Amino acid sequence: MRYLMLVLTTPDDPADTDDIPEIEAWVEQQDAKGSRMLGERLRPPADAVGIRVRGGKVLVTDGPFSETKEAIGGFDIIDAPDLDEAIGIAAAHPMAYAGAIELRAFWPFDAEDEG
Repeated sequence: MRYLMLVLTTPDDPADTDDIPEIEAWVEQQDAKGSRMLGERLRPPADAVGIRVRGGKVLVTDGPFSETKEAIGGFDIIDAPDLDEAIGIAAAHPMAYAGAIELRAFWPFDAEDEG
């Protein structure tokens, strides 16, 4: 099953600075196992652009959009046989120590409605 890992910064939640793994080692390990399909850092929220269509008009808004305690700093798409394995992969990511990880399973369009 594929999962999206949203890598979050959490400025109001202090990092667990003991033994934070290096991101390069995590990427190398997950790539070697074939678990990591894709991953990238993202530009900061101030560089974001929001797009909405209302009344037939495209509305573009420069970021940041809301005051939140967390910001998405990057993402990884991983492939794991089950949720427990995906949690293990996410827990080994350095930002699980210094920020937070939100793990979301992909929901294919052809899947039965489980909503």
